[in-house]
Amino acid sequence: MSEIQLHVPVDVRDVPPVPLTPRPQSLEGLRIGLLDNGKEFSDTVLEGISEVLGGNYAIGEAVYWRKGFPAKGAPFIDDMAADVDVAISGVGH
Repeated sequence: MSEIQLHVPVDVRDVPPVPLTPRPQSLEGLRIGLLDNGKEFSDTVLEGISEVLGGNYAIGEAVYWRKGFPAKGAPFIDDMAADVDVAISGVGH
């Protein structure tokens, strides 16, 4: 009988966890960043989210950002974080 080897890729780092930013009580009037991660149909999904947020939650403005390719990082992430109150990363498929 042959053996099965299981490899568990675990990244062990001595880095303390970063606390999450508190969620806003309301989206009313907030500037919402919508990050298109480059996957197929993520732009369509984000457009739908923007319509729902604008119609149901009275957001201030929706701002779109596009990575271009899913596997790459977003070089503009610090600018985006400084420019919006809340961010949503879109996933297609």
